[in-house]
Amino acid sequence: MSRLGEMIEGRRRVAGLYREALAGVDGLTLPCEDRGHERRGWFVFVVQLPRGLDRDETVRGLLARGIQSKPYLPAIHLMSYYRERFGHREGEFPVCEDVAARSIALPFFPEMSEGQVECVADELQAILAHAPA
Repeated sequence: MSRLGEMIEGRRRVAGLYREALAGVDGLTLPCEDRGHERRGWFVFVVQLPRGLDRDETVRGLLARGIQSKPYLPAIHLMSYYRERFGHREGEFPVCEDVAARSIALPFFPEMSEGQVECVADELQAILAHAPA
């Protein structure tokens, strides 16, 4: 607990670096900004890829470039328990399904350097630039 403030500040700093590095990337949606005096803990940095881009292919492309990322937060209603227990199916919550299909978590830790963030951002932008339209 003694390091909590330092860790939160480090994550806030890294989130700011990502915001700068990824600002203006066409079609990429960044996390919403904090409002007023509200501050988040930043346990993860998630972006939504442009519509029509294959999320899993993007994750594989980053991995091929030495950058781990992962799909982030599936559409909960499509998980097996909810399908089996409640009968949920694709198409019931299209906004949720769209966001889930386009969201990836980028590398994120309090000690991440500006150079590391720039490397992730550069490689992601290169993948997006070469993705089929």
